[in-house]
Amino acid sequence: MKSWANIYAAGALLLICAIDDASASGLPGYSGVNLNLRSGPSTRFPIGGVLGAGSELTIHGCVAGYRWCDVSAPGVRGWASGGHIQFTHQARRVYVPAYAAQVDIPIIAFQAASYWSDHYREYSFYRDLDYWNNYHWENDGSPPGWRSNWDDDYAGHEY
Repeated sequence: MKSWANIYAAGALLLICAIDDASASGLPGYSGVNLNLRSGPSTRFPIGGVLGAGSELTIHGCVAGYRWCDVSAPGVRGWASGGHIQFTHQARRVYVPAYAAQVDIPIIAFQAASYWSDHYREYSFYRDLDYWNNYHWENDGSPPGWRSNWDDDYAGHEY
């Protein structure tokens, strides 16, 4: 009897881990344009990679307001303007800032030291980590492709 309880408990634990892994993997998305993946949420951060328009990617989260999102594709990871990232919502491609709140794209923080240690140790710009770790990217203004009326895309739809 005890062994069946242990088997059920182990199965439940594996299911919970699988669910956690699935949610940690991110939301499938697409590059709306040829997209520079930056090493931080600003056009001033060095480029860590480039994706062609229409490329598949994974959205891991965005900073507040969805202006910049942490994304990845095979072999590359970086930050891109939310205004250039799409995902599928109700059978159509939509831009992140207009619909992110409806699908609960997580709001995440950016901290250069840990992000760069995880993703850019082998890049030549890694030697400049001290500078970028103290950089105040929040003051850089709007990213490429940004507009102030993203809510207009969502207005009038009944969901």
